[in-house]
Order: sequence, then C-alpha cells, then structure tokens
Amino acid sequence: MSGPLANYLAEIEAGVIWRDALQAQVVDEFERLHQNLLQQSQTKRWFFQSALAAPQGIYIHGSVGRGKTHLMDLFYDSLPADIGKQRQHYHEFMLWLHQALRSTPDTKDPLDLVCRRLAKQVKVLCLDEFLVNDIANAMLLAGMLAAFSRYGIAMVTTSNVRPDDLYRDGLQRVKFLPAIDWIKQHMQVLHLDGDQDYRLQDDPNHQHEHWYFPINASSRYHLQDCFQQKTQFQAPDLTAWLINDRTLPIVGHAENTLWCDFAALCEQPRHATDYLVIAERINTLVLENIPVMSANDDSAARRFITLIDVLYEHGVKLIAQAACHYQMIYQGDKLAFEFQRAASRLAEMLLD
Repeated sequence: MSGPLANYLAEIEAGVIWRDALQAQVVDEFERLHQNLLQQSQTKRWFFQSALAAPQGIYIHGSVGRGKTHLMDLFYDSLPADIGKQRQHYHEFMLWLHQALRSTPDTKDPLDLVCRRLAKQVKVLCLDEFLVNDIANAMLLAGMLAAFSRYGIAMVTTSNVRPDDLYRDGLQRVKFLPAIDWIKQHMQVLHLDGDQDYRLQDDPNHQHEHWYFPINASSRYHLQDCFQQKTQFQAPDLTAWLINDRTLPIVGHAENTLWCDFAALCEQPRHATDYLVIAERINTLVLENIPVMSANDDSAARRFITLIDVLYEHGVKLIAQAACHYQMIYQGDKLAFEFQRAASRLAEMLLD
C-alpha cells in the first residue's frame, strides 16, 4: 500500500488537486507519521512491557477550504486496516466518549479505563474539526490526552484555530490549559493557510442551485419541487420524529429526505447528538425559513453551525430557503469566524 506522499503526488499527476507548497509540507509530516506507525506495528513487544510510546501526532490549523480534511483522509486511507486506525468527526467522537463514560462501571478513574480499552483497538485517532466550545468536553480533554500518552495513542486533528486559541474565553478555561500544553508537546503543529479555497475550484461562478431566497411563495415552490423530485413524488409522511426523547416537528419525510423548519432544528434546545441521529437517517435535508441572524441570535446561529458541520461530515446534501444569500446570513460578530467555515461547507453541500 502506498504512503500519503506517493498518493498525494499521484493526485497532482492525475489533475485531481493542484500543486501547493504548504500542502506538500503537511504531507511530508504525514509521511513521517505513516512510516513511524508502520515501524511500530512491526516492533515485537513482550506481554509484560508497557505500551509503546505513540509517535508524535499532527495538528493542522488554518483557514477554511485549504485541504486540511482531504490531506488527513489521504493519510488515513494510506494506513493498512490492521494498524489500529480510527477516523471520526470531533463531535461524533466526544459523543462516543460521554456514552462510554456513562456505561463504565463504578471505578476510581473511568476516563483512564475508557482510554485504556480504546488503546487496545486504536493506535492512531484522526479527529476532524477540533473546535472546543463545550465546557463538559473542555474539562475532559486534558485527562483524555494524558491517557493517550500512557496507552500509546497518536492523534491527528484538523482545526480552524491554533492550539492557543482553543476554548478562548470559555468558562474555567484554566482547567483546559493542560490540554493545550499536551497538544504542543505531543503533536507537530502545522499552519496550512493561503488564498485559495479549494472547495470553490469546481464552482468558479459561485452559483448554488439549492439555496433559494428571499423567503416568499416562489422560493417555497422551489423547495416543494426539489422535495418531490428527491422523493420520486411519494406522499410525504408528516409524523413528527422522536430524537433523543424530544419531539422534532417536521414538514415532511419520504425516502431519505427530511423537510424541516429552521426554528424546529435551531431555535429549540438541540445538541450535536440530535443532529447526528438525523444525519444517520437521511441523505438530503430540506430546510426552510432560515432568517438573517444577528448578535441577538447567537444561540440559534451556533446550533446552525453545528448542524452544518454534522451534515457535511455525513455527506448529507442541503436544499434551503433563506432570507438572503448564505454568505450574508450571519450578521453578528462573535461567530463570524465559525460562519466563514460554515459558508465554505455550504458551497459544497448545496450542489448536486
């Protein structure tokens, strides 16, 4: 099996991606980690020996659309299946961690036990979109990363922020600082940035068929037409969904397509776990009545960002009706950076 460097060069040769000096530096680090993991997997360890020290991981940060996730996936796919690899979105992994902790029998250190069990199957963990904005996760991460060192788990992550900016201004941030120190000590921190957003190179005119605005009878007609075509004109099921013991009102559901109102998904108390359940059941979401969001709507805006992250990770397409173009839908300040990432992802999700 070829390593990430050979696969990267093959993609350039085939015209799949463009040659990029900054990306090439990241790929060199992935090649280093790839070789270290292969060498470690071939090292014989006696049963009485402790876990082998994990190779230095990789933390890639930079602007949206620079190819961070693609390069991580290139590395992940180049590893043999039996090496002990796992790749998840950050939201999804933290959901698993919380569930594992709740199901762990009474023990002095449940987090240590969960990580020790994980290390029996996983030697390299790849997490996409590492962005800490939840106090419960922030409190867990320092202990989790320390356990990774004890049990030989290497970590690879992509993020839009540098380590020092993680959980900035968060509650009790001082308790999260050991996690930042761990990242800088145990991971190669790489900045992948530049002017080119690679998500847009297949769409030079920035035309997105499935974002309809403003909110009026005409744009809703387009939603209805798209929904009927996606569901092959089946009569929609109007029954509300039960998501994590809470009712989700819907406009309609048929085949693998769900039609919802923005208020039901983002203005009610919803969590990433709710969006994960939805994403696993559908391949297309029709979302209507997305308003312009100001600083007064930051709670709904944050849920919308999380929804887009989860849908994107699961390959769910979006058909939307909104008050204005998606690049202008958020007009506050606090979440402007996060919305830049969301807009880049929407550029892909809205295309057939």
